[in-house]
Amino acid sequence: MRAIWKGDISFGLVSIPVGIVSVEERKSLSFHLIDAKDHARIRYQRVNSNTGEVVDWNNVVKGYEYEKDHYVVVDEQAFEKAGPDVFKSIDIDEFIDAKEIDPLYFDKAYYIVPESKNKKAYVLLREALKKTKKAGVARVIIRTKEYLSLILPHDNALVLNLIHFKDEIRDESDLGFPSDSLKNYKISDREIKMAVSLIEDMSNKWEPEKYHDDYREALQKWLDSKTEELSKSPRKAAKSQQKDDVVDFISLLKKSMGKKSKEKEGSSRKKTSAK
Repeated sequence: MRAIWKGDISFGLVSIPVGIVSVEERKSLSFHLIDAKDHARIRYQRVNSNTGEVVDWNNVVKGYEYEKDHYVVVDEQAFEKAGPDVFKSIDIDEFIDAKEIDPLYFDKAYYIVPESKNKKAYVLLREALKKTKKAGVARVIIRTKEYLSLILPHDNALVLNLIHFKDEIRDESDLGFPSDSLKNYKISDREIKMAVSLIEDMSNKWEPEKYHDDYREALQKWLDSKTEELSKSPRKAAKSQQKDDVVDFISLLKKSMGKKSKEKEGSSRKKTSAK
């Protein structure tokens, strides 16, 4: 897996050569945009608004519009060449208790991969964070954006969690959430106990492997069946999606989701009878 960023983790006099790789491995299906009439691919071109001519990617740059049709060109590569120490460093400012971090702040996670053959400094930081239960608060510039981040240990790895700045978090008071006393909502102690009991009955140990993207899996099955059907009858390839196709897909999706719902109900009944 190719690192999207390479540089050093710096804290005190310690410098650790690392790269970062996304924790997330996307498994979404890939689609093309096509014309509904004849299924021809839709193509997009980069066109100069003044001349109407197609512009090559090599001549495309970012521009900040400071007034109508007037721009300041932003050259990321020039910035990086001028200040490599700024663009290639994850500087730890301080360490905080990991339990103090509000989940609302978490944005995206990356594995921090050691780039040096000597892994001692990497392992030392990882184990020290585990022992102290601390997280390193750091800043990093990826492309043209500065991110606040947390460095946390996870099993044998160090993880860089990009987090939001305080001013990027929407204030709950702006959204009108119910904040009055329970009496104002006419919620009784009995109702609270019933809700708590229901949650306890449905509680399980967290097992992420139980959960799958039902929509993607059902869509893949449907696509496989349609591909097989069309390969046998090429003439149907130019036709638009029919109502029957929609029904077939929804049936697959409901079947997949319904099966898991029954499994959960069965698990809940077993737990209830065991009490």
